[in-house]
Order: sequence, then C-alpha cells, then structure tokens
Amino acid sequence: MTATELRQVMDVTGRRDYLLTLIKQIPRHPLTTSDVCSLYRNHLHSTLGRNAARRDLRDLAHRGHLIHTTVDGRRAYRLNPKPPNRHPVSSQESLRALRQAIATEAGEWTPGRARVVLRRATGTHIYRSVARDRLERLHREGLLELRSERPGHCYYAPTMEGTAA
Repeated sequence: MTATELRQVMDVTGRRDYLLTLIKQIPRHPLTTSDVCSLYRNHLHSTLGRNAARRDLRDLAHRGHLIHTTVDGRRAYRLNPKPPNRHPVSSQESLRALRQAIATEAGEWTPGRARVVLRRATGTHIYRSVARDRLERLHREGLLELRSERPGHCYYAPTMEGTAA
C-alpha cells in the first residue's frame, strides 16, 4: 500500500470509498461486520475494530451503495444493483432559498429557523449543524450580522438591503 492509499485509509470518507471498491471485487454474498473486519485486517489497517466496520457499513447503506438484509437473524448488507440516487437539490439551491427567505422575512435567524426553511426547500431532513453552517457562510459573505456568540446559542440578523427587518 502506498503512502497516498494509507492517508486515504485514515480519512473516514476515503476509507469507506476504499471499502466499497473492495466489496465490489468480492463475490456477491451478504456481508456482515465480521466480514468487513477481516477485509480491514487483510487490506487496510489491522487496528480498525468492529465499531468502525459497523459504522462504515451503515454509512454505505445510508448513501445507497448497500442494501440492508437479514441472514440467520443477523444484520448483513449486499450491494445495491441500482446506482445510488443523488439528492436533486444542491447546496447552492438551498443557499438561494435561505437568502430569499431572509430577504422576505423579518427577525433574527437561528439555526432552528434556518433548518425549517432548508427543509421546505430540499424536502428532506436537514441537520442543525448544516443549517448553522449555511448561516455562517452567509455571515462570512456579509449578508448576516452575528448578534450572539454564546456557546450553543447563536443568532444572526440580516444586513442585506431590502430585507423585511
């Protein structure tokens, strides 16, 4: 294994992508956590444990690459025969929807309030941290002013021309 491949192993996303390529190379049978642990021992890093393998399998299933099955009462995964679906709404489109909402609605903007707008725009669950990141991006662009920096509680006020505030 080269140094570049080893660096990718240490990165979680790179490790999971590498695991997916390994899974695609083996015969098609359901994979359990112990199967992935043996793959890690043989191909990657021997210190990666069952918890990392379980999280990696769940993440690949969540992203649509694997399908959850049950074999002998145990959770297993197999390759999805269809390519995984990408979400139709890009981050730029969600930012545009948030900008429009800030321009038309008055008041302070918290991550919770931004999350509601982003959920309406995307039609799917949005994590609070994603909403907070979008607000921070608009703050860096100069469209929002940070009004409170208390840990665990932040809110922004619009600075844009023509806002309802």
